[in-house]
Amino acid sequence: MKTLTTFTAVAALIAGISFASAQSSPMKPSSPMGSSTQATGSGKFCIKGASGALNCQYASLSACQKVAKTGETCQARPAGTTGSKN
Repeated sequence: MKTLTTFTAVAALIAGISFASAQSSPMKPSSPMGSSTQATGSGKFCIKGASGALNCQYASLSACQKVAKTGETCQARPAGTTGSKN
């Protein structure tokens, strides 16, 4: 009886650790199917703002970097974004 109780306690402890580690692992957010990045402008380089919006009006990476503010990043225009004409 004492062995069975010990075995049950150890099994419960292991199961609890496995469950806790599964809950703490980061999950990637799922993106809805068919969503695409909204890009404005017709340049080859874009400023990506904190909201994720792309302002693609720069012909070169250096031109983009000169204008980018804190919290914004410059990147090449993603393939498949058409943008709007301003």
